[in-house]
Amino acid sequence: MSTNGFPPAPNTPGAAPATNGGNGLAVGSLVLGIVAVVFGFLFSIVGLIAGIVGLILGFVARRRGLSRGMVLAGIVLSIIGIVIAIIFMIFGAVVAAQMLQNQ
Repeated sequence: MSTNGFPPAPNTPGAAPATNGGNGLAVGSLVLGIVAVVFGFLFSIVGLIAGIVGLILGFVARRRGLSRGMVLAGIVLSIIGIVIAIIFMIFGAVVAAQMLQNQ
């Protein structure tokens, strides 16, 4: 390949830089942790499931050494979401039992 005395262009069109795969697991863990906290109050079962999946993704991302801060935030939010969901499930069961008992 001849460059006619000029150095080659640093970024030739069509040549994308190589990436290492990104932080998809870390972002997924963080997003599911946020969803777990929000839905833990509203729909506890959705919050519980999102929290468990977010926690698993967080641990997998941490094992791979991805974006440490985002992974830690995802793990913490997932745990908080799981706890909130369990508390609201228990609260809902107690309220339902009292309502059925009063009838």
